Amino acid sequence: MEAPSRQAAEHARLAFGQYLVAMRERRGLTRAQVVASTRLPSLLVGAIEDGEAEKWPERVFVVNALKVYAGVVGLPVDETVERFEALPDAPVGEPFDPHALEARRRARAVTGLWGAAAALSVVALWGWLAFVRGVAMAVAR
Repeated sequence: MEAPSRQAAEHARLAFGQYLVAMRERRGLTRAQVVASTRLPSLLVGAIEDGEAEKWPERVFVVNALKVYAGVVGLPVDETVERFEALPDAPVGEPFDPHALEARRRARAVTGLWGAAAALSVVALWGWLAFVRGVAMAVAR
């Protein structure tokens, strides 16, 4: 038997999906029309409307899909996203630290610069050695 919290989460997902379907049908739209208007994958629209969380992609994609969906169906976008985020098992977003992102970007840039400097040094040394060899061969003649 499933734990009550899991059943409650499943019930909440199904209720959210039924709400979306009811609002879509109230506007006289079929799922196929929404898919065509939004250009969202039909599998994603179906998974959201049917409450199939195991088929949902990462949170950012679901939230963006819901924003587009809500716009086409005529729902308040922020309210629709808030309803989704209130689901007990809604996927959580990844923490975003702009300072860590910038530190990684700078580290990659420095590594790239050192690599470019090393490559230029090798090419310059090779050119210098070719030049010296050419001069030595000219002197030897």
